[in-house]
Amino acid sequence: MALFLDLDNTLLPSKPAYDFAIGECAKDWKERKLGGDFFSLYESARKKVKNQLEGHSSNRLRLLCFKLMMDVVKHLAIGTNHTNDPESLAISGFQTKDIVDVLWMEERYHFHFLSYLKTESKKEIYQTKLFPKLVDLSKKVPVFLTTNETLRTQLLKVSSFLPDSFRFTLITSEEVGFEKPSTEFFSYVLEATKENPEDSILLGDNWEDDVLGANRHGIASIHIPEMWGQGADLAEYVSETPAPIWTAPSTVTALNFAELWLHKRQK
Repeated sequence: MALFLDLDNTLLPSKPAYDFAIGECAKDWKERKLGGDFFSLYESARKKVKNQLEGHSSNRLRLLCFKLMMDVVKHLAIGTNHTNDPESLAISGFQTKDIVDVLWMEERYHFHFLSYLKTESKKEIYQTKLFPKLVDLSKKVPVFLTTNETLRTQLLKVSSFLPDSFRFTLITSEEVGFEKPSTEFFSYVLEATKENPEDSILLGDNWEDDVLGANRHGIASIHIPEMWGQGADLAEYVSETPAPIWTAPSTVTALNFAELWLHKRQK
């Protein structure tokens, strides 16, 4: 039996960390005088990357967004250059020296994102409620973090946020070659872990990727709309076919329920 856990917005607050990082990157972009409106450039680049790389873990790479943003800024510079000198036009395009700015922006994004997580992890609510529960559970049952992301990005997040004594196995979509909720992803996870889906349970915030993805493979699941939402008891959300689904008001509540459910399966 096993406990499958989503990472982003289930165990760590990725959404507010992302919002914070992008806001700080906008300041960095302006201070470095890279040109154009950061937010409009970023949203356009992000949309293009996601559409182009749909279903691939690379669609979350900020590096690709910043590279596209720099491309746009350089092309705009060409458009506003009224000289007819070919050499002058040529140097307005993307150049080797611009790579430094692209890499710097990616570095700044990760710096801000991880800084937010490090600060957040020190809060009492994590130190006294979430982390002790995770550590305790990881001593009782195998824990697998199953995520849609690149391995490097998730390793950085985990090392910046989760406690050192938390035992787990990390499986990313980059390693699998497919993202949740694909059949290939969950088939890989079950094969790699050698776990019986009927004796396993998954916790996640994404209804389609986590809950329905697991359900199609006979894995029980708990939907967590908010990490620290308000509420009391768990309630069964859907039917028992092909596997039970519950919803929980918070991650800690879901972990408590998952522990009881796994204990009953163990008997």
